[in-house]
Amino acid sequence: MKKNIWFVAGLAGVLLGTLPLNCEEGFSMSPRRGGGVSIVIGSQPNFIDLPDQGFSVSVGSPYDIVRYDDRYYVYQDGAWYNSRDYRGPWLLIHENNLPPKIRKHRPDDIRRYRDAESQRHGNGNPNNQNQHNDGDRR
Repeated sequence: MKKNIWFVAGLAGVLLGTLPLNCEEGFSMSPRRGGGVSIVIGSQPNFIDLPDQGFSVSVGSPYDIVRYDDRYYVYQDGAWYNSRDYRGPWLLIHENNLPPKIRKHRPDDIRRYRDAESQRHGNGNPNNQNQHNDGDRR
């Protein structure tokens, strides 16, 4: 009987520990076993090119997603993650291992560049020429 109670308690803990955090329209973040997070991006993000920086940044996303050289980088809760696909899997990456074009900018500056470029080219209108979703690259 004790084993069954511990099993049910453990199962409840696992289920509660994997509930998504920050759920918003196809985006979620949940804890992973052994620490870290699982980032889930269920719909194609829209990106805006930042020509002066040499990379693209997501617009209208709860995550700060940077696209550079056929890779995606997400800055979330003070850490960087990268993936070959916007759907993941996302791997924790040390800031020193970021591409130099991204590493030389603080996340707040990247957001500021994105917002300024978005304003300059039509207030975040997804039909704008320098905005595109990931499907445009495939």
